[in-house]
Amino acid sequence: MSDQPASEKVLPPSPRKLQKAREKGNVARSGDLNSGILLLAACLGLYALGPFIFGQLIRLTQYYFADAATISLEPGDMQSLLAQVLLFAAPVVLPLMLILMLAGILINVTQIGFLFSAQALQPKFERLDPIRGFKRFVSLRSLVELVKSLTKLGVIGFIAYSTLQSRRTDILELMHSSPWAGGIVVWSVLFAVWWRVALAMIVIGLFDFAFQRWQYLQDQRMTRQEVQDELKQLEGDPRIKQRVRQIQRQMAMQRMMADVPEAEVVITNPTTFAVALRYEPAKMDAPRVVAKGAGRVAERIREMAIEHDVPIVERPDLARALYREIEIGAHVPESLFKAVAEILAYVYEIERRESKISERAAVV
Repeated sequence: MSDQPASEKVLPPSPRKLQKAREKGNVARSGDLNSGILLLAACLGLYALGPFIFGQLIRLTQYYFADAATISLEPGDMQSLLAQVLLFAAPVVLPLMLILMLAGILINVTQIGFLFSAQALQPKFERLDPIRGFKRFVSLRSLVELVKSLTKLGVIGFIAYSTLQSRRTDILELMHSSPWAGGIVVWSVLFAVWWRVALAMIVIGLFDFAFQRWQYLQDQRMTRQEVQDELKQLEGDPRIKQRVRQIQRQMAMQRMMADVPEAEVVITNPTTFAVALRYEPAKMDAPRVVAKGAGRVAERIREMAIEHDVPIVERPDLARALYREIEIGAHVPESLFKAVAEILAYVYEIERRESKISERAAVV
């Protein structure tokens, strides 16, 4: 895998790339399957509506041929004549057009779902490139299209020939038949060829759709660089994310250090860990960790404590426990409250002594 060029498309397309291609109207579909379904729909529509359509045509022919000598061909009368023809033709054409429209919508929705893309209507001038056109001409797709066209031609020719051969006797008797009987025979032969060709086109279309789907997925395959670029777009550039995390850590450190001067005591390891505690009996049920750190951060906490006269108490076991078990902003749990209370009491006692010494010095 590592020996393959980075520009070679060796990875399957991601859902995001398929969605972007779909938004551009680039989807897998088979025109042959559409043609086969439309042929079959037209065949069934004519079979179901044939008597009605034929009757309408006969009435239209009788109406106009019976009065052909009296029909005015003046320009002013042609509009009314055309309107009458449309009124006769509408019941004949509209049902069949509706059937074909519904069949076309159904087969397209079945293949690609509901999709409207204005980008597919935009002109693509790169298609005028003769070099790219030649590459498409000698591609695997062109070879498949050639084989498919020859297959369709052969299948349709075979179906027409075999159907006519099976109805040879009826066709030869047409010269002795009345126009009405001959029309029925011609229609039955035409219908037999029609539905067989439609079914054959559907079968070819199913194979073609499978190939189009496979070819579409091959065309949408991605290089390793494309996958990396897409991940960067979705998740962000790792360097930027690292910088953001660094800034966030710096801001959190600044907020934490700003709370050290307000702490009651800093408990140390003495050099590895440092934990600053704040306690306000009127507002807090238990002391709260306002800052903690290890290594260089612990050293900085001690420096801040010394700078602002915050008492520092060395209790290695307690410092380790507070650092490992309690997050910044959390209160001291009951399991450690007794040890912390002893330290706070010790700190308060020292502060009271220092306060008394200060008062005596002031009196003197």
